[in-house]
Amino acid sequence: MVTKEEEHQRQRLTIKILAPEGAALSARFLITAMFRNYRPEGKLLGHSGAVYSIVATDDGKFLASGRNDGTRIWDLQRMTQIPNRPASSGIRGATTAIAWTNLDDDPGEMLFYGTITGFLISWRQVPGREGFREIFCKRLAQPSEVTALAFDTTSNRLAVCNYNSSVQIYTLASSAKPCKTFAVNIANFIPKKVHFGAMRGNERELLVFGLHDGKIRTLTGSSEIDSSSEPWEIGVHIGDAAVDTRRMTVCIDDTEHGAILYRLDDHQRVKTFPVPVTQAKRPRQVRFLDDSRAIVIGSDHGIVYIFDRRTGDIIDKLAVRGESWVQTLATMDCGVPTIFLAKSGEDSGRNNIMIWRKKAEHRFGSGLSETVIALFQVSMLLASLAFAYQNSEHRGFLPPLLQSFEFAL
Repeated sequence: MVTKEEEHQRQRLTIKILAPEGAALSARFLITAMFRNYRPEGKLLGHSGAVYSIVATDDGKFLASGRNDGTRIWDLQRMTQIPNRPASSGIRGATTAIAWTNLDDDPGEMLFYGTITGFLISWRQVPGREGFREIFCKRLAQPSEVTALAFDTTSNRLAVCNYNSSVQIYTLASSAKPCKTFAVNIANFIPKKVHFGAMRGNERELLVFGLHDGKIRTLTGSSEIDSSSEPWEIGVHIGDAAVDTRRMTVCIDDTEHGAILYRLDDHQRVKTFPVPVTQAKRPRQVRFLDDSRAIVIGSDHGIVYIFDRRTGDIIDKLAVRGESWVQTLATMDCGVPTIFLAKSGEDSGRNNIMIWRKKAEHRFGSGLSETVIALFQVSMLLASLAFAYQNSEHRGFLPPLLQSFEFAL
């Protein structure tokens, strides 16, 4: 006969807390709350299913997001969606890449986005109003999924790449309608990400990151791949990339190991920021944050990791409800360092964009005191649960709240 004590020993130490909204949050929140460097600031409500792309404006006024139903724009001051968007997805298909573009001689914000069927579309803010209107729509040559967009403010150039190995450069005139400068197809190469890098003459070179072959190619201002150097080979599956041209560094998402930091000038590997793979090797977006003091990367198990760039230590872990694939994220350094994130699985259901902001730093060791307070709060919670569990057990029943808790004594 199994005693109650033996049965308790067999129980798993899994604590589930009923949130005010009735959602089940896992015990990871008790653990990740110990970091307490970033705090949830709010949600942008409206998306359902996987979100593929999130990009904020540099001034922190707007956020654009894309998924199967097209592109949405959000007012970050009001935390609401801009009404009456110019168009939904329709035959254009899901939005797969977004880039905000600003021209010095044009007022208002403007964005370009690409779709899974190869369309390139542009929306511009209506002067004096909060709404946007569509000013450009064209299906690209050799149409296929647009995998990445990048904009260079120095030269007003827009880079577009797609799944058909095509990389195209457009120049934006004052009309904001793109004029194709050149296009090149790279044989046996699927461009996953594109970034403008270091200055070369009067223009920035273009870095194109391959998905499957682990190669980074450099394009110059002509229609030819840079012939002065061989492709930079890093030997990993590249899920995403972020470039810091001021510090001449690039951070790569290695889908197997995590984030990897390289120097752009000599291609030396600087540091690895490990992220565990618990379900499947999937691409995870990676970004710099807090003036590049931190590196942010998603995961396949519902946690966004924030690393200290210099030490490699984990600064914080942001937990998403459930253990879903969290690929899609964006960062913003205007004012308080901010992170936007959303789940990436097709079965995500209601998928709100979550906003996290860095907590204000205090002097006189308040960080240590906050950690002590957090530990005390968790200890008191666990003690209260254990006490309630034991007392209710003697009465032969569990109250409804404690029925959602399961832990080993």
